[in-house]
Amino acid sequence: MVQIAPGREPPPIFALTPRSRRRRRQQIHESHHTRHNRPPPIVIDESDSSDTLDGDEDRELDFTARYNEDDFVDDEQLPQILSNLTANIAPCVNHTAPSEVKEIIPEFLSDGKTYKSGKSVELRDGSFLRILEVARGMGGEISLRGWRLQRQDTMDGLMPERINELCWIVNISDEEAAAGITTQVDEVGLHEVNGLRIIRFTNKLYPMLHGDNGGFATEGERRREGILFCRAKYIRVWTTPSASTSASPSARKPRMEEQAIQFLRPHEADSGYSVDACSLRFRWRGETRLGGSYIGQEITPTIIDLSTNTPTILGGTSTTVQQYTFGDGFCGAGGVSRGALQAGLRLNWGFDHSLSAMDSFRLNFESAIGYTSDVADFLANSPAEIMVDILHFSPPCQTFSPAKTIAAATDDDNEACIFCARELLERTKPRVVTMEETAGLQQRHEEFLFATINAFAELGYSCRWKLLRCQDYGVPQSRQRLVILASGPGEPLPPFPKPTHGPPDTSNTQTYNTPVLPRYRTIHDAISTIPPNHPDHDVPYASRRPMARPPYDPHTQAKTITCNGGENYHPSGTRTFTYREFACLQTFPLEHRFCGKSVKRQIGNAVPPVLGRAIFLEVRRALEGVDGVDGDVEKGKRKGKVGGGVGVGVDADVREMVEIL
Repeated sequence: MVQIAPGREPPPIFALTPRSRRRRRQQIHESHHTRHNRPPPIVIDESDSSDTLDGDEDRELDFTARYNEDDFVDDEQLPQILSNLTANIAPCVNHTAPSEVKEIIPEFLSDGKTYKSGKSVELRDGSFLRILEVARGMGGEISLRGWRLQRQDTMDGLMPERINELCWIVNISDEEAAAGITTQVDEVGLHEVNGLRIIRFTNKLYPMLHGDNGGFATEGERRREGILFCRAKYIRVWTTPSASTSASPSARKPRMEEQAIQFLRPHEADSGYSVDACSLRFRWRGETRLGGSYIGQEITPTIIDLSTNTPTILGGTSTTVQQYTFGDGFCGAGGVSRGALQAGLRLNWGFDHSLSAMDSFRLNFESAIGYTSDVADFLANSPAEIMVDILHFSPPCQTFSPAKTIAAATDDDNEACIFCARELLERTKPRVVTMEETAGLQQRHEEFLFATINAFAELGYSCRWKLLRCQDYGVPQSRQRLVILASGPGEPLPPFPKPTHGPPDTSNTQTYNTPVLPRYRTIHDAISTIPPNHPDHDVPYASRRPMARPPYDPHTQAKTITCNGGENYHPSGTRTFTYREFACLQTFPLEHRFCGKSVKRQIGNAVPPVLGRAIFLEVRRALEGVDGVDGDVEKGKRKGKVGGGVGVGVDADVREMVEIL
């Protein structure tokens, strides 16, 4: 990657060179070949919070002989690692701003070919450009400005590898992303053009409009002369650290903060090649109740007032409640489910193979169905029983585990997770999907992450992914998690939630139109209000093993809570945390109960509920916006008027359109 001067925009990406492509395919071939040679067993580290381990949670595990210090990454290294995950998709080139003001002309004729707005060209480097403007410099040189595209089969598996399918490449700054800008204009000289091509921008999903072979004799001929289709954007959001937060100019190079694969919306498609969102949604999941699939009655308790001579009956009123339904895959003790409830969703079901975790789940969510099963058994249920508006799942794959892995050793597990993702989507038909994974090693992420995004894209799901800092959302821990948001055909892609908390320094002061954020929550904030003798708050049990650790300031953040507690202990230095203290550090509310012997593991494996709440509030806002229903998201359930419209009873015109498509 080339160095970019501070303040300059990051460069666009282009297709892989043939040499890079051959090298990449050779690596994949060697990886598949190695898989048949029975790899050594996978070693799982105790600090991995994505896996449930069996046995006595208090046993001491010795991993010191298995790993080297360089096998692990810290929170400072991880963002750059994730930023580099696209390095092999395409090399970067210098992107320079125009050095002179150029004249915009309506068209330019060269060698019998007319270049003008709306036409498309193939460039000599293998990428493509949809022309927006034709410019002429003072010396008469001609350049084309427009949108850059590249073939999906040159993106290293990030998108389905389909012949003559293109992806629109967009690089934007975080400021542009915040302003809702999702396009970028590139400029190329006419000498870089290989020839004109026909490219159709469409929001119709593959295989609609994929085009047949057109009578071409070979695949190569079809690639050179066939019609091309663009259905999606690959968006990369960059940020450049400010001089005040960076020690040197070299440390201020742009860093990728967020990535997204976003299918085109109707207004982005060419005339005659678009389809409305309702038709796309209906084609994927059938009739949809706008505003939420659950409609019920909420009855207030009846109260008899005896303070007067004549008893008065109060309450007992019935109110209609509508909510989006929610399903929690690999739910554990219910951290995500708790956050979903706090965001006003209707919890329908959860499944996990852990007996003790599911006992805890059922204890806390009596109105939901808790399945003690693996994903294969769960998928045996009728689709009508498990279909939901919003789905969360975080399969316990080891790809992001902070354990040292061996090349190709996890291929089978990774493929099982990808299969599980696709099957869950096809059976539950969610409008929006969320997925959360733990951070991990410096290598071996890419295949899993790209294959996961590919599985979403195969089914027409747009998705965005980003590393979120849990402390930014009220979690009193230094913890980072990779979060994926995805939306089905015809649905809006929700944004990531804005931080709700900030560091307690001078930078956290109010600026124009920017509210002051509460400071990061601390250990003291989390555990100081636990009532004595509260369930799971057994201080004598936590003190049963003598401890002489250095005391520390409780007005700081805890280290990451893992399935074995991590390196955390009570600020006094005399004992470990109680289970209830661990739960509060993980932001479980006091009313959340736990069952079984593996309580610490259940807590460590959980997604912090307040992080889940922040994410699902954004999901609700996005769905309510497109459904056209009113609701105070912060207050939870939506009462009174029930949403309706075309999603409930799809009219004849829409049905006919879908049949034609």
